[in-house]
Amino acid sequence: MKNIFKNFTLLSICLLFLSPAATAQVMGNYNTQQPTNAINYRPQFRAVPRTAAFAPNTREMEFTINALSNQRASAFVAIFSVFQAGETVKDVNSSINERITDMTDGLTAIGVKEEEIYIDMVNFLPTYAFSEENKIFSKKTLTEKPTGFQLQKNLHIRYHEAGMLDDIMTAATNAGIYDIIKVDEIVEKPQEVYTELRKLTFEYLEELKAMYSENGIALDSSKLSVAESAWVVYPKDRYESYSAHASQKLSKEDREGANVSQVNKPTLRFYNAIPFNDYDLVLNPDVLAPTAQFTYSMKVKFILPEEKKPVPAPEPEIKTVTEHTYFYLTPEGKVVPLPLGTAK
Repeated sequence: MKNIFKNFTLLSICLLFLSPAATAQVMGNYNTQQPTNAINYRPQFRAVPRTAAFAPNTREMEFTINALSNQRASAFVAIFSVFQAGETVKDVNSSINERITDMTDGLTAIGVKEEEIYIDMVNFLPTYAFSEENKIFSKKTLTEKPTGFQLQKNLHIRYHEAGMLDDIMTAATNAGIYDIIKVDEIVEKPQEVYTELRKLTFEYLEELKAMYSENGIALDSSKLSVAESAWVVYPKDRYESYSAHASQKLSKEDREGANVSQVNKPTLRFYNAIPFNDYDLVLNPDVLAPTAQFTYSMKVKFILPEEKKPVPAPEPEIKTVTEHTYFYLTPEGKVVPLPLGTAK
C-alpha cells in the first residue's frame, strides 16, 4: 500500500484544537537564531499559507495541486581531489599515482569494484616564481622562472550503501587524500517517479471534481486549461548552516581600553528538507535520512459554461379580419342578405 499523505485543511484545524494534549516539539538551536517570520528556503520550494480568493471572472475556477515524493538514493558517487606539486614531471606523476594506487587498493579491500572507480585527469600546470637579480647601477630586476609542476586528478567512486562512506574516507586518509569535493545521490528511473506523481495528481483532481459535482457545480461540462511543472532537489542542495553559541554583548564602555579576544566559533550544517506545508500530496512523508525530493505541480483552470437564460413566451399576434356582407334588392323592394361561399 502506497504511503501517501494528503494535506487537508480540516486536519490542520483538528490538530490546532488538539495541540495542548499533543507531544511537545523541540525548537532546536537553528530556529533560535532565525527571525520569527523568516522563510529560509528557496522561493521555488517556499511553503506559505494559501488563502482562497475569487477570480475576477466569476465563471472561472482555478486549482493548483502540488505533489512531492521523497526518494532514497539507490547509489552514491563520491568525488575526491588528489593534488600533487613537485619540481619535475616524473616526481609529480609518480607521487600522485602512488597515492591513487594506495587508495584504490583500499577501496577494493572494502568491496568497491574496479569498474566503480574512475580517475579523472583535471589539470597539469607548470609553476613559476620571480627571482631577484641585483645589478650595479640599475634598479632591482625581478625575472620569472619555472619552479616545478602541479598535477590534479579526481577520483569518482560509486557505492550503494550510505554507510560505506566511512570506510571510503578511511581508505582515502590512509593514502594521504583528504579533500572530498562532494557526494552525489543517484535515483534510478526518475521518470517513473514523475509518472507516479502525475497519476496521483490527476486522481486527486477527479476527487475534487466529484466533490464539486455532489454540491451542484458540474466541472465536467467546463472548458479546461492545464499547466504543469516538475523539478527535483537533491540533499546536497538542502544543507544550511548555523552557529550554536550564546556570546555576551559588550558595551562601548566595556570595550574601551580593553583587549578583546574572541573564540573562533565553528559553523555547523544540517539537512533541511523541503517542508510539506504547501503540498497537497506527499509520498513517503516519514523520512529519516536525507532524500531526493521530486515535486510536481499542476494548475488547472475551469471555465464554467454560461447560464442559459429562460426564453420568454412569444407575444400573441393580433390580426384584423374584415368580413364583408352583401345584400340585394328584390323586385318587391325587400333587402335580402346575399349568402357567400355557399353556392356550388
